[in-house]
Amino acid sequence: MNKHLFAVLMACCLLFSCSKNKENIDVSVIENQAAIKFENDVLNFHTIRSGEKVTGSFKFKNVGDHDLVIGDVAANCGCTVADYPKQAIKPGEEGLISVTYDSKGTHGMRVEKYVTVSSNTNPSRTNLKIIAEVD
Repeated sequence: MNKHLFAVLMACCLLFSCSKNKENIDVSVIENQAAIKFENDVLNFHTIRSGEKVTGSFKFKNVGDHDLVIGDVAANCGCTVADYPKQAIKPGEEGLISVTYDSKGTHGMRVEKYVTVSSNTNPSRTNLKIIAEVD
């Protein structure tokens, strides 16, 4: 019985010591990576006419110490389309994510649309918001 208890205790000690080492490795990776900072995370088109297409952009900077790679920019509806840099953004460099909102079929309401930026940062996703009053 004592042999089994000793074996279980040794296995637990080994498991916990491995987990702690993994945490240390993860922290060092987080400190040395790309980081994205947006000038603004909300784009307000104010009042627009129904059926009007409007375009604006979100300016950002890589404030990390590794190349920033944007893997995807996805809108939460088909009425919003985004264009983004496909090449890596070096540390300290800036870029733009351009978005076009099509208000076709929207009448007399305030709209809020979201765009999700997926990149090699931590966290890996950043949400941006588009606002408009449609007449």
